[in-house]
Amino acid sequence: MSAGGVGGGSESRTTTLLVDHDSARAEASRMVLERAGYRVITASDAAAGLRLLSAHDCDIVICDLELPDMDGLEVCRAIKQAPATRQVPVVLVAEAADELPRQRAQQAGAADFLSRPLAAATLLAVVRAQILIAAQQRQITDLEGLVLTLARAVEDRDHLSGGLAEKVAHWALQLGRSSGLDDEALNALYRAALLHDVGTLAIPVTVLSKAGRLDPDEYGEVKRHPVVGEQLLRALPDSAPLLAAVRHHHERVDGAGYPDGLSSQGIPLFARIIAVADAYVAITSDRPYRRRRSREEATAILRQGAGKQWDADLVERFVAIVDEASAEARIKSAG
Repeated sequence: MSAGGVGGGSESRTTTLLVDHDSARAEASRMVLERAGYRVITASDAAAGLRLLSAHDCDIVICDLELPDMDGLEVCRAIKQAPATRQVPVVLVAEAADELPRQRAQQAGAADFLSRPLAAATLLAVVRAQILIAAQQRQITDLEGLVLTLARAVEDRDHLSGGLAEKVAHWALQLGRSSGLDDEALNALYRAALLHDVGTLAIPVTVLSKAGRLDPDEYGEVKRHPVVGEQLLRALPDSAPLLAAVRHHHERVDGAGYPDGLSSQGIPLFARIIAVADAYVAITSDRPYRRRRSREEATAILRQGAGKQWDADLVERFVAIVDEASAEARIKSAG
């Protein structure tokens, strides 16, 4: 086993773990990668490769399918099952391009599957692509962590709304799925729902936790939070899909909402979905100024406001979702 040097170029910050029992073949691949500026660590068997991976911060693993001590599929599964390495892309290399090994590689969690003879250009293209994809996935993961931190910061201020953002996000996701949104849109909707009230960070805690009716100045503070939330989120990477939902989740379909008095279909879909989910969670939760209400009372209130405060079609979809969830819960409890 040997460690290669570090070349120049933009890839010099990345490390490739190359696992291959054929020393001549491994040396050829190592030279290709090092010329492109990658740091290369090599291992001749699976056990050595896994030890190196645990000891070094590797950006990608290129592993032969046939190794002396275990096959590449087992290596890939081991990497993907370990929390510390599951995000590292694994590229498996085999002698033949048969479809069955390719399918098994995908099932094991491999990012790609290559067959020999392996051209230098192909090797470099795959390594560059997989490292770029992994970097983008890390950015998404970092954003998710920041989203959760901000959402919990909102709830921690008054100690009364713990878990409400997650509940709103849960119901918004169900309603979005029922409305036919694809997975990418659902992910954006979920983040927007988690952060819909992030602007309340600018509202005094005394106002948020007040048990009585708000005076006009206090209500004015509350009405600012959608705009403040939008301003806060502009600094986040990839936040564009969230901004309109956060700004407009207190608009009404009759035009009497805030901050912009939008109406009907002029209100962004994410905002209309979050408005319904947010209202349901608020009605069914204890607040400083009132006790929670039942599911039946909450859905009745939503239906009364359908076509005035909330999108009528979304309300009907949502009530059906809530009723179905309630029926399933009764069946489970009876069983």
